Amino acid sequence: MKGRERHDRNERNNRDDSREKITVAGSEDAAEILGLQKRAFVTEAQAHGNWDIEPLRQTLDEVVADFGSHIFLKAMDSGGAIVGSVKFRALDGHVWVGKLIVDPACRGRGLGRRLLAEVEALNPGAGRFQLRTAASSDHNIRLYESVGYRVVREFRDPAQDGLVMAEMVKPF
Repeated sequence: MKGRERHDRNERNNRDDSREKITVAGSEDAAEILGLQKRAFVTEAQAHGNWDIEPLRQTLDEVVADFGSHIFLKAMDSGGAIVGSVKFRALDGHVWVGKLIVDPACRGRGLGRRLLAEVEALNPGAGRFQLRTAASSDHNIRLYESVGYRVVREFRDPAQDGLVMAEMVKPF
């Protein structure tokens, strides 16, 4: 996205109080992001019949530590509550995207797409974007495919109690 287009979009977002505002999160947001993460991933655990997934086991100390190696974005509603988040880090021309989360009450309004678009806008020189999601999460895979990601491999993740994960890439 060109700089002027990004500026114009950000200006629209700042003027439009009916949409969530997306900004960079700080470690002071870690507890609220972790609470949102646990609410958001309950539906994944239910769908897979697996409650031993990393997002539900993660501790506050681990999320705070992630702020040392990742940039977090947060989406806030008009009352200031965090209703969406994503973390990412750029490494050797690749941007690794993780934990795209949207409050279950706010799903279906394009917030996940907006968070992904903001990650891309903040990394204009990236050669590719990469993420992982459960291979059986059809909704997640459809979302990522709709914005240009493609599944490049599937694997069993021992950190997720053997859950089959899909690694997805979006080249630029």
